[in-house]
Amino acid sequence: MKAILCALDFSEASENVIQEAFKLAAKNKTNLIVLFTYRLLQRKGESLAEYRKGVEAKAKTDFETLLANIKNRIEVPFEFITEIGFLSDRIEFYIRRNKVEAVILCEKLAESINEQQEQSLESFITSLKIPVVIIPEVHEVE
Repeated sequence: MKAILCALDFSEASENVIQEAFKLAAKNKTNLIVLFTYRLLQRKGESLAEYRKGVEAKAKTDFETLLANIKNRIEVPFEFITEIGFLSDRIEFYIRRNKVEAVILCEKLAESINEQQEQSLESFITSLKIPVVIIPEVHEVE
């Protein structure tokens, strides 16, 4: 069974994105893959292994906090995955493995994909050949 892939960056928009991802997975009667990607950068005085362990531990904690804050969460099977690399590469990897039927992400992450690719965001999305849902950032009305 194919899954919905939800990419998170733990920005303010992440709560809306994950709620919509759970709804979409429930509607399609499928499971959810929640993906957090990061670049492996060595910090001064810290080994790459220490950095990786710290980033992944923080991501897990942030994800658990995010889940706890979601009101009326729809129960669907899900897995949380942290991976090293560019988001666009990781999305393409899951699609190539035929594990994903749709991708959902926030506007800010979509824009970052545009910066990572040598092609436009529109052509990247078209090349995926599956639906991509981009959740707009929520702006407070003054």
